[in-house]
Amino acid sequence: MDDGAVRVGVGVNATRRPGYDNQPAFVSSGSFLYVAGDSTGTDVWRRDAGSGAAVRVTRTPESEYSPTPMPDGGGFCTVRVEADSTQRLWCFDSDGGNPRLVMAGVDSVGYFEWIDAATVAVFVVGEPHTLRTVDVASQRETVRARDIGRFIRRVPGTRDLAFTMRSADDAYRFFRLPDGAAQPAWLIDAPAEGQDAVWIGDVLLASGGGEIFAARPLSGGAWERVADVREWGAPTATRLAVNPDHTALAVVCGE
Repeated sequence: MDDGAVRVGVGVNATRRPGYDNQPAFVSSGSFLYVAGDSTGTDVWRRDAGSGAAVRVTRTPESEYSPTPMPDGGGFCTVRVEADSTQRLWCFDSDGGNPRLVMAGVDSVGYFEWIDAATVAVFVVGEPHTLRTVDVASQRETVRARDIGRFIRRVPGTRDLAFTMRSADDAYRFFRLPDGAAQPAWLIDAPAEGQDAVWIGDVLLASGGGEIFAARPLSGGAWERVADVREWGAPTATRLAVNPDHTALAVVCGE
C-alpha cells in the first residue's frame, strides 16, 4: 500500500499441497496461521516467514477453525468443534499447547472477532444466523443483527464492527455498527459472488469470484479491481488476510 493506493502483486502458492487450506490470519509480518483438513479432521498450522515451511500447531481429535491471535498477543483463539458437535471458543498457547475454554455458556459459534480483551463479537449459527457481542467475564450476549454473513471485522482504530447481511436477492451488503449504536448503517454492496473482506487502514479489500477489489466505503468510495487471481492460475478467491504492516496479503484460492 503506497500513498494510500492498494497494489497487489502476483500470488504464489504458500501451502503447496492439495486439499483444504483455509482461514489465514497473520501473527507477524510474514508468518500466518491457517487451518488444514483431511478425512480425520481440521487442525491449525503455521506458515513460517523465514523458511516458508508449514508447521503443524495443533493435533487434536476435535476440529479447530478460524485461528485468530489473542488481543494481548498471548497465543491464539479458535472455534473448536467438540466431540458432541458443540462449537465454542478455545484459546491455545502459541505452540498449540494449554487449550482452555473461553466461555462455557456460549455455543454454536461459527466465526468471531475480538473487539478488545474483554469483548468478542460472534456469529451464532441458527435460523437466522445472528451477530452478537459477548462480555467474556459474564458471558452476557447481546444480539446486534440477524441474517448475517461470515465476515465480521472491527473497523480499524475504533470499537465499531463491520459485517455483512444477506439481502432479498441473496447478495451480501457490508454494514457498520458503531460502538453503542442500536442499528447498523449500510456501507457498500459486496462485489458479485463475494462476502469475504479485510481492512487495510480505511480501505476495504474484498474478493468476488476470481477478482479482488478495493474501496473506501467509510468515505463513500466505490470498488476498484486490484487483482485477478485467474492470472495466477486459480479460479476463485475467498478469504483474505493482511499482515500488520500491510505488506503481505494471504488469499484463499480455489483449486
